[in-house]
Amino acid sequence: MSLASQTVYRESTPTDLPAIRELDSQDAIAEEAGLAEALQQGRSDTLSLVAELDGKVIGHILMTATAGPERALALAPLAIQPTYRDMQIGTELVRHALRLARERGWKSVFVYGQPDYYCRFGFKSRTADGADVACQGPRFLALELCHDALAGWSGPLTYPEAFHK
Repeated sequence: MSLASQTVYRESTPTDLPAIRELDSQDAIAEEAGLAEALQQGRSDTLSLVAELDGKVIGHILMTATAGPERALALAPLAIQPTYRDMQIGTELVRHALRLARERGWKSVFVYGQPDYYCRFGFKSRTADGADVACQGPRFLALELCHDALAGWSGPLTYPEAFHK
């Protein structure tokens, strides 16, 4: 049985915040440190999930509402405790978060990240081409959670202020 299958994936609670803060501080992407906390304390609509193993939070993913296309989310940050990287914990967190987003009626998700990683979930750079953002390019990807959610859409995609600090 894999470690990822022994892990519990659930929505985060306020008591998870210290563990999420610690994960953010250990994350390889220093500019995202503190982002999850800032977004969750702000007025942004978020989906926040943790991966828990033996009662300890070992991973976290956050998706936050953006202004632009109808019912769109931004995926960031995704943080896994270094000891548990390369064990499919992040993959399962992304899968669970995308499923929850679909169930809650979200229509699309944008991410700036590694194409090799995110393309396995269906994210594509060309799907994000309509977005007017500073980070536009091959690492800026989108996923339609429902058919043609971004078809014909183009315009500014505005992330919550916490992303710009």
